[in-house]
Amino acid sequence: MNLYIPKILRIPIYSIFSEIYKVRRQDMIHPLNYYDTFNKFFTRQIKPRKIECGMISPADSKILSISKVTKNECLLVKRVTYQIGQFLTGIKGYEMEFKKKYEYSNLWSCIFYLAPGDYHRYHCPVDFIARSRLHIPGKLAPVKESSLKQGLYEGNERVVLEGEWEQGLMYIIFIGATNVGSMKVNFDSDLITNTNTYHKNGYRNYSNLSVNSPYQSCEKGVHIKKGQEIGKFEMGSTVVIIFESTSIEWNVKAQQKVYFGQQVATY
Repeated sequence: MNLYIPKILRIPIYSIFSEIYKVRRQDMIHPLNYYDTFNKFFTRQIKPRKIECGMISPADSKILSISKVTKNECLLVKRVTYQIGQFLTGIKGYEMEFKKKYEYSNLWSCIFYLAPGDYHRYHCPVDFIARSRLHIPGKLAPVKESSLKQGLYEGNERVVLEGEWEQGLMYIIFIGATNVGSMKVNFDSDLITNTNTYHKNGYRNYSNLSVNSPYQSCEKGVHIKKGQEIGKFEMGSTVVIIFESTSIEWNVKAQQKVYFGQQVATY
């Protein structure tokens, strides 16, 4: 991914890739011959996007599922589920006891799959305070829809941001996959992924964390504004949002293609 590509080869290589994987070249800031490695091309920045009202898509992606969380098992895709407790903690058989802000609110899961040609940076879907981060090492099995099976999400490497938004608790999870062992969180330089081992910085409390602009630190954690970039995959994978809401109204559905900045729900 980080091998140098001679300038004369960049346009032909990236053009073929862009054609196969339907890269939105109109969004790109730089011409194809600017990117001297595949990694720089995959993690490219894009032109500013309009940020619509309501909850927005955190990435250019396809929605795999939107489902209400009523027990420890939740829908991934048709006939495939994932265990929320193990998924969020890395502990096999663990059952989550969510501390909701409101007794009458509902819990939701929404899964966004990033294809190889998508813009590979992920952004905040709402104003969010990240209280902590948990890095769970694991496998790097493929997560494209045709490869999904029981236990895959619980077994793959992932990074869990735990926190809150205006309607209650929220988790934002980034899942590694084949060729995507590296996941970055911009304000967390201690995060080290793709090690396949537990390390001392696997868990980190974000209370009063020292951060640079545009992020803001507070006693609760790191405040990330809606639309702000959180980090990036070094190729493509999946973002999962699990959250509490008293009034969410979805205006997208499973299998729909969505783009960062696009409204996916009102509340």
